[in-house]
Amino acid sequence: MTNEKVLPLRVHAVELGVAATTRWEALAHIGNAFESAGSVHAGYRDSLHARERRASTYLGYGIAVPHGLRIHDYLLVNPGLVVTRFTDPVPWDGEKVSLCISIAASAAAHVEILCRITALLVHPAHLDVLRASEDPGEITRILQDA
Repeated sequence: MTNEKVLPLRVHAVELGVAATTRWEALAHIGNAFESAGSVHAGYRDSLHARERRASTYLGYGIAVPHGLRIHDYLLVNPGLVVTRFTDPVPWDGEKVSLCISIAASAAAHVEILCRITALLVHPAHLDVLRASEDPGEITRILQDA
């Protein structure tokens, strides 16, 4: 196994200061952002909800990594990420989420992307940028370099 990255991480949107009062409202917003970016077909928002009902996508550190179900891979158009930072933490299955790094990718690519995001989050400097930067370009560069 090599350390070579197989997939480029495309960031379709970085949204800062999003208001949501529940994780379901947050997921609806994220689904709309994917649709607006042309990343997915209509219906992916429902897949995000269905996946979250199966098991929480809360990762830790106030971060969730929502994604759709593999049976809905046919809804993907242009795989990538949507980053959403909330104005106030959103209740998320007993936790509080301030940041979502959402994935729209095939089941085959999803595991690699999740591993790369998780590896990125162990670096305090990267985590600080994701949590506090007001520059979407800086956030995008951090994720694309993962």
